[in-house]
Amino acid sequence: MTRYDLFRRRIAPIAFGVAIALLARESCNKREHADATFAFDFGSAATRVQSIDVELYDHGDFLSHFHRDALAGATIGPTRFIAALPDADGEVRIDVSLPTGVRHIVRPFHADDGATVTIPLERDLQ
Repeated sequence: MTRYDLFRRRIAPIAFGVAIALLARESCNKREHADATFAFDFGSAATRVQSIDVELYDHGDFLSHFHRDALAGATIGPTRFIAALPDADGEVRIDVSLPTGVRHIVRPFHADDGATVTIPLERDLQ
């Protein structure tokens, strides 16, 4: 039996089976993901908000960044964005620029697929 025959008859089928098993395992163990909408409620402080920077983290890993500025002489208006999350739980880190300075806010979140996560910020911005 030549080396080619040995490879073709014995090693190739085993390698193919191992590859299929690894692909099946990866497919089954893939973490669920969620697409969620994050909405920020500034309340009465909306007239003073100049900009907002948002970062999403999942178990300490950076996921996404969002930035929005208010137009000169206008309020920031409704602020929301959609994010794809590898896990339903995480942390949102928010920096809000006000005329008096920047406020840093950290909040945990839980978001199911298709959910809208509303984060009230009025108390933190007063």
